[in-house]
Amino acid sequence: MRAMAIPTVTPTEVLNACIETISNEDLKRRIYAIQGDLLDSGVNFQTQAALARLYLIPPERHANDEILLGAVTKSEVKALYTYNLVRTPAGRMHYDALIASAPKGVCPLCGAGVAATLDHFLPKGAFPQFSVLPANLVPACRDCNTGKLTAFAVNAGEQTLHPYFDRAPYIIDGWLKAEVINSNPVAVRFYTSPPDGWSEENKLRIEAHFRAFKLGHKYAVLAASELSSLVGLLANHIGAGGVHEVQRFLRSCATSESQIHLNSWRSAMFSALADSVWFCEHGYR
Repeated sequence: MRAMAIPTVTPTEVLNACIETISNEDLKRRIYAIQGDLLDSGVNFQTQAALARLYLIPPERHANDEILLGAVTKSEVKALYTYNLVRTPAGRMHYDALIASAPKGVCPLCGAGVAATLDHFLPKGAFPQFSVLPANLVPACRDCNTGKLTAFAVNAGEQTLHPYFDRAPYIIDGWLKAEVINSNPVAVRFYTSPPDGWSEENKLRIEAHFRAFKLGHKYAVLAASELSSLVGLLANHIGAGGVHEVQRFLRSCATSESQIHLNSWRSAMFSALADSVWFCEHGYR
C-alpha cells in the first residue's frame, strides 16, 4: 500500500459538478433536495475512515428501483458516478485529477500496477451514498479495481488498507516477505509476516489487504519476469565472484529497493534471493 494525501477537491465541488450536468430537470431538482444528506454521509465516512472503523457503516439493502433518499432511487444516486462523473466534461475533470494524484502514476493499493481507473473503497452497489465522494474514490490499476469486486468488511480485521487514511504501522514496519522456490525456472512466493508487536487487528488487516487484491499472485508474476533477466545478469557478471559476491549484490539491491518502499515486492524478492544459499550457489546458473 502507498499512502496518499486525502483529495483536495471537496465533496461539494464534485457533487455539484455531477448534479449540474444532469439534463433531466426533474431528476436534477430531486437530487439537489438530497444534497445535504449526501454531504452529511460523506462527513460520517471521513470520520469513520480516520478511526479505521468504516466497517461500522451499514450497507444499503435497497433494490435499485427503491427510494434511497428523499425522492431519489438507489440507481439514480449510483448513476451520478457512471454518467455524470465519468462521462461529462465537468465531472471527468475531477475523475481524471483523482487518477492523476496516484504517486508516480502507480496504483497505491498494490504498489505495482499503473493507476488507470478509480476504485470505490466502499462499493457503490452497497454504499451508493458514497458514489462520488472523493474520499471513497481511490486511483487504482484495473487488476485491483476488479479483483476486490463488491466485497466490504463487516468487522475490524476484514478491513483492507485505505491509502488516504492508513499510515502507521503499515508503512513504517516491514511486513512483506518472500521465499525462493527451488524450481526450474526459479520462482518466488510472497506472503505477509507482520512484526510480533502489532495488534491482532493490524495483523488481520494486512492479510485481508494482501488477499483481497491478490498480491501474492501479482507479485509472483512480476518476480518471474524480473528473474528472467536477473538470472542472466548474475551468470554473466557476478557469478565469477562466488556465493558471497552474489549475496552482496542481491543485498545491495534489497537495501536500495527498501529505501524507496520498505514493503515493495522488489525489496522482498531481493532479500529472499540473498537469503537463499541454493539460489546464490545454483539457482541463477
